[in-house]
Amino acid sequence: MTKLRATLTGIALSGALLTTGAAPALADSAPTGTASHSAAAAVTKAQKLAKMKSLTQDSNASTGMWLDAMNQHLAHKQSIEKYKFNWNTDYCSNSPDTQPGGYSFKMGCWRHDFGYRNYKSLVGNYYFKKDHKKRIDKALLRDLYSACDYKPWADPYPPAARARLKAACRKAARTYYGAVSAAG
Repeated sequence: MTKLRATLTGIALSGALLTTGAAPALADSAPTGTASHSAAAAVTKAQKLAKMKSLTQDSNASTGMWLDAMNQHLAHKQSIEKYKFNWNTDYCSNSPDTQPGGYSFKMGCWRHDFGYRNYKSLVGNYYFKKDHKKRIDKALLRDLYSACDYKPWADPYPPAARARLKAACRKAARTYYGAVSAAG
């Protein structure tokens, strides 16, 4: 049985190489965490700005694209690594990342940090505040409100308690939004 499993795995791998072609597989075989110099040089400032804008819009579609890009980054995929984005985050800085009731603001805060850090480094603080800050802050509020819509499949709280927790979560989201809008 073990020999059969190993044979099937080898056949599947061979089929994948034949389907995709060996050259592309070898071209993307740079060590994990590094982007090839030629691919990184091919990304222009305009392309990087366009990609950042698509990942920081105030829409559910943009949130989905950011989550996909974040997963690609965590998997060290060349398709996102070529942009050399700053993915560092401290999540919600000095504020709680989670709220009572199981609500998590981590992803919303991470996307917000992503937008702030990458725009500031690429266009500078003045143009960041002039052209991008308001949009990124609104996207944060949308992301935090989405986090407040979470309801576990086996909710331990009765409906009235869940409604109070959700209202408190949305109030915290507005507070976070107010803080970044004022300071940022």
